[in-house]
Amino acid sequence: MGVSNTFSLLAELPIEHRLSYVEAALREPYAELQSAAFDALIDPAGINRPDLIVQHYSDLAPEVRQKVAARATLFNAAAREELSSPREWSRRAAYLVLAALRPREAASVLVRGLTDASPVVRESVADALEVLANRYYYHLVAARLHGDVESRRFVEGNRGVMMESLGPLLRAFPLHAKGVFLDLLIESGDAGYPLVTELLQTRTEPSTYAAFIHALSTAMSEPAVELILRLSQDPRPRLLDAAADALKLRRDPGFPSLLASVFSRMPPDRLEALAQRTREIPWWHTVEAASDLDPFSAARILDFVSRSAVEPTRRLKMVLSFRDSPHAEIRARVLTTLQSLGAQELEASAEAALEDPSDEVKLAAARMIIGINPPHKARLLLPLLNAGSEEVRRMAMREVASASFDKYLRSFDRLDPQTREAAARALAKIDGRILERLTEEIQALDPDRRLRALRVIDYVDAETDLRQNLMALLNDPDRRVRATVIKIVELSGSADGMRLLVAALGDPDRRVRANAVEAFEDGGDARCIPLLKPFLRDPDNRVRANVAKALWTLGDGEGKTALLSLLGEPEEAMRLSAVWAIGEVRFPGSLELLRAHAEGELSAVVRAKISEVLSRAAGKGASAP
Repeated sequence: MGVSNTFSLLAELPIEHRLSYVEAALREPYAELQSAAFDALIDPAGINRPDLIVQHYSDLAPEVRQKVAARATLFNAAAREELSSPREWSRRAAYLVLAALRPREAASVLVRGLTDASPVVRESVADALEVLANRYYYHLVAARLHGDVESRRFVEGNRGVMMESLGPLLRAFPLHAKGVFLDLLIESGDAGYPLVTELLQTRTEPSTYAAFIHALSTAMSEPAVELILRLSQDPRPRLLDAAADALKLRRDPGFPSLLASVFSRMPPDRLEALAQRTREIPWWHTVEAASDLDPFSAARILDFVSRSAVEPTRRLKMVLSFRDSPHAEIRARVLTTLQSLGAQELEASAEAALEDPSDEVKLAAARMIIGINPPHKARLLLPLLNAGSEEVRRMAMREVASASFDKYLRSFDRLDPQTREAAARALAKIDGRILERLTEEIQALDPDRRLRALRVIDYVDAETDLRQNLMALLNDPDRRVRATVIKIVELSGSADGMRLLVAALGDPDRRVRANAVEAFEDGGDARCIPLLKPFLRDPDNRVRANVAKALWTLGDGEGKTALLSLLGEPEEAMRLSAVWAIGEVRFPGSLELLRAHAEGELSAVVRAKISEVLSRAAGKGASAP
């Protein structure tokens, strides 16, 4: 006989006889039987006992549970009535049904069962809450670590009710001892902090407090570290004590790395504020216990410690402890940190670091020594001339040579002429920056320093390299300097009267300026090109033409460009001078250019000049305008 026929026959029995058979069918592990029993029990004209379905909810097949969900209003009311049942198994079932029918409020519904008189009910409710908490915890971590969109939505949609439920769950902790609720509280960050303060501020059961401190001291997550830091900065004594208690228990080698990661994610202003409020560092023992702290973590922690408000002597000791780091970049960073703190220990630490096996540390130490500039700087840096790093050797050479150069200049007047010259030539061989040093000296305010520098330039034959600087001294107010410069310029092969020519370029008379330009051109020295170029803007046509011609002769292509520009000027005198200069320089295509220009030239004077130049090119003479 089929299920349908069976239940048709049962329908003919009195309700009191029918009930036991239908309830028995509800307990059978067959969806078809349960479904038929379900229909019979909810029939308002028949048995009408939805409470029995609530009581047997845990036995129902998934298909039948879906039918319960479809009639949520009916079973929600039935389950609420069962919460008042004297039978513990009925109340237990009612809580589970309500949680299933109201999934978004399940935690807040179930949490009421934690105060039930029956340990069976309380345990069942706690187990159900643990399942919900584990699910929320999973999504919370997935959203934080992996940015999972679905997990983020789940957390945002359930955060309110979960936080609302955590309070009663924590207060009832001794009854269920479910650690996931504490873990969830720790991972919840700002959302969970009010509950943390409530838990710690009230007279919490010792077992609850101990469990929370244990969870906080073992949690390997950034929110746990952030919570410890936040508690350690909270002025309320119980919160401070909780942070200290948790930190005393932390011995895990991964804590400093987690701490560094938290520091790196903080906005700079927040990190700075945290450091400045930190007068004690109760987590320091975990850093000391980390024998091989990675460079990233060490750098972040070193930076935090250096900015902290810890008592200066204690802070300095913490900073110096990083000198034992196995990582060269951290040992070098200790020096820059000491420098930022203005620590007196910087010089001694830098001197010791000069013997570090790492060239990176040696380089940092050398820079510190150079910055401090002790009297024995050259002696300290001398051993680095044999360093493996070319950069270190170069820096040492530069500083040692610089110290030697300074010493040489200080003793210059006491040396005889032969010794002066020999020492100068020796320095030039070992000091790659000799020209820079001489340039600095000839620009000094003290005329005696300028004079000594000029004599050294003569000794080491550096007048050619420093010619532009020497020319600036031709007008030096000190006559000894001027006399020495003129001598050096003469020795360098410059024309007599160079000083006059330089001054002549600024003469108010246009003929003088023009003649000075020609003199530079006749000298054939291309190094004077920069002196001439500014005069391409001279208001006089002859000066401009002479400058353009000189530039072309000295090998600067800008001379041709200037001549072509001058040929297009609206002033007749400018075009006349351009025609003359083009005829003089005779760059490729110049004659064809002049012929073409003559066709459109409006000035008879300019056209005549062009004819004159073209005739000259054919063998006839011409004169400059």
